[in-house]
Parts: sequence; structure tokens; C-alpha cells
Amino acid sequence: MKKRVCFLFILSTTALSSCQLISPMITDYNGVRRDVATYINSNLLFSLKDREILVNYAKGQQKILIADRLSPTAQQNLALERAEGRYCASQHISLKKLNLVDHQIFALPEHQANWQHIQNLQTQINLTPENLNCEGKF
Repeated sequence: MKKRVCFLFILSTTALSSCQLISPMITDYNGVRRDVATYINSNLLFSLKDREILVNYAKGQQKILIADRLSPTAQQNLALERAEGRYCASQHISLKKLNLVDHQIFALPEHQANWQHIQNLQTQINLTPENLNCEGKF
């Protein structure tokens, strides 16, 4: 019995490790900060499809990190892009997983200020599902 349990444990550990090794080869992490890419790749809650969606989502969300250097019009456009990206991603993956990645991207206090500013701009945007075009985004 102990041998069987030990074998199953080793087999499951190997399978999980294999996913972490294969994922970077399948998912293109180019354009995603290394710490965010490592977080997405090492989180066992994320399937390969989840990782692909989260990487695409993270690429768009990382633009917020430079929001303080943009003009007010560009910031408004960025807020619209964030709202649209979040909505489209949420059609394929849970908001909980999107929030986990958001917390990783905006972990530093200086990043949180930009994030809060863009979120405040987002509240002024009136989006409806009819206005949004999610084709080919995720």
C-alpha cells in the first residue's frame, strides 16, 4: 500500500512539474514582466489555456505602469482598453484569476497609484456588451 501511495505521489508531482516545464514552450511570455510570467507559470491553479489568456491579459494591463507619463486623453484610452480587456478576458477565465494577476502586476505602491487612477477613469466609462468587440482578443 505504501509503495502504491508513494508511486502515485511521485507520478502526480512529475506531472505537475512537467506542466511547468512545458508551459513556457507553449505559451509566449514575451512582453510580460519576468516576475509576472513566473507567477503565472508556477501557479498550479492555472491550466495551459488559463496561462495563455492570463499572459495576453497581463501584456495589456502592464501598459498601466506608465500611465502617469501619458496625456489625459491617452490615459482615458488606456482606461477604455483596460475595461475592454478585462471584460473580454472574463468571458474565458474567472475574475478571481484575473485579480490574482492584477495583484502581481501592481504589487508595488508606485504601481498601485497608476492602477487606482486608471480604475477611477474606468468608472466614468459607460460600457455595454454591445459596445465591446472581443473577437480574436483572447
